[in-house]
Amino acid sequence: MASLTRLILIGSLLLLLPLCMQAAQAQEKFKLIHSDQLNYNKLENEQILELRGKVHFWYGDTEFKSDRAMIFDVQKIARLMGNVTVINDSLELKADSVAYYRFSEELNLGGKVRVTERRQSGSLRWFASQYAVYNRKEDKLTAWQDVSSWDKDENAHASCGYAFWDRDNGYAYMIENPMLSAGEEDTLYIKADKIEYFDEGRKIVATFNVNVQSSDYQITSDFLIYLMDEEKAVFTGMPEFASEYAIATADEFYLFFDERKLDRAELQDNCRVYFAQEKDAPKESWVTANYIAISFREEGIDNFSAEEDVEYFFHQTKERKQDEFFNSAKGFYLEAKFNDDNKLEWMQMNQQVKGIYKFHNNP
Repeated sequence: MASLTRLILIGSLLLLLPLCMQAAQAQEKFKLIHSDQLNYNKLENEQILELRGKVHFWYGDTEFKSDRAMIFDVQKIARLMGNVTVINDSLELKADSVAYYRFSEELNLGGKVRVTERRQSGSLRWFASQYAVYNRKEDKLTAWQDVSSWDKDENAHASCGYAFWDRDNGYAYMIENPMLSAGEEDTLYIKADKIEYFDEGRKIVATFNVNVQSSDYQITSDFLIYLMDEEKAVFTGMPEFASEYAIATADEFYLFFDERKLDRAELQDNCRVYFAQEKDAPKESWVTANYIAISFREEGIDNFSAEEDVEYFFHQTKERKQDEFFNSAKGFYLEAKFNDDNKLEWMQMNQQVKGIYKFHNNP
């Protein structure tokens, strides 16, 4: 009797499988690999295939796994629940639930969403969120609520409230409090109203309320372009640089990095730099010019030069081996060098120099 029951069940499954295959579009064949339980129902004009327990099937080139699935033939919808995994070429999508709309080639993902891209080159990047939509036809991903991501090649972490990723065009953007950290811990943090990433040229663009921080400095501006291949950043829109030794403003900043550590900076137009010789001391000395170049070391400024309409004021405080004095001048070119203790080693001005040099007690 048991053997006869098993034969009837197997025969029923064989009859159902062709119906499942007909339910799929001609170019997207359905292939059931495994299911602990299979039920077939017909409701008015709809044919519903329900699968339970270790569900595993394919639609065309896309692989699906879950605890439970319901496939609606007429509506061309597949709904998967519980430990859902969808594998499409180099993309793996996981979530608590997935709705796959076969007409639009769109997957709606909900609950503990994680989308991972793995390439033959070994590169890896992933997105995690509470909700996401992936359009297979256009190869675009949208994720929102508690979004985070990581890129192995760039060693970069990101977080935001809403993200979009166009895989075909190599473009992504983040909004709603986006934050990007690149490099080792405490190397570089970027915050802005909007952060965009372009695969071509490995370019990052941040727009409005831009705030860049590291363990050594902070920069604010309206606009940032960070060219990762060139290790160069351009700040515009009232940029301001602040560190323990200096504060700088200009119309434009050009920053150059070495392994993502700040190496030098170039300031263009309406440049003003306030600096001190002691960490966190009052920044009483200053330089203004149309162009200023600054080179940095691990602890402070190494040297700087200024050109065109240069004006400076320098205050040296009284110490055991030096007197207090004030020095101010105007000219065309200024150059200064600082020692390892961030003390001014020498300063010289060339061309059309007019200035005052006086000791505190000898006006």
